[in-house]
Amino acid sequence: MKNVLRIMDRDTLLEISYEDLIKYHGRWHIGGVAIAYKLMELGFALLSPGVIPRRGSFSFASALGEAATGVLDGVEMVTRARSRGNMTADPALGQKADAPSSANGGKFYFELGYQDRKLGLALAPGLVPDEFIALSKAALSGSLDAGGKHRLQEVKEQLAAALMSREADSLFNYRFIEA
Repeated sequence: MKNVLRIMDRDTLLEISYEDLIKYHGRWHIGGVAIAYKLMELGFALLSPGVIPRRGSFSFASALGEAATGVLDGVEMVTRARSRGNMTADPALGQKADAPSSANGGKFYFELGYQDRKLGLALAPGLVPDEFIALSKAALSGSLDAGGKHRLQEVKEQLAAALMSREADSLFNYRFIEA
């Protein structure tokens, strides 16, 4: 059986795969989709051990900002946190976080809440290639030519594959946050 995220939507068990998240978001920010999948995989295990979590009980915050649509869409598809008003995307969240910086000035730091528990997750150092950051900065400034755009997509695909090939707990430095 393929790996899936399991979540209860009222009385219905949903099993959502990484491929399902790609169908929802697309491939442009596929690295973010992979991050979302892995942080939920780890978060579900830590926040709701041994029990399938319920969809309406999540909150999510990202220090990457609104530009991180792969992460935001992935978490939204599974948890519905955005549509229920429980999602924020604010680079200020990561100011004090020990997490890698992104190309847009944010950080790869996230907070996933479930019921009365909250987990802070920082992407482990060394996972995001320097080439990804450099190409992303160039894309943000509008200075990438067609070849650069193609290379950026290749790097994104490689990053996503690398993240998905690893155990979720090896990808993040995490801690429980007092409510």
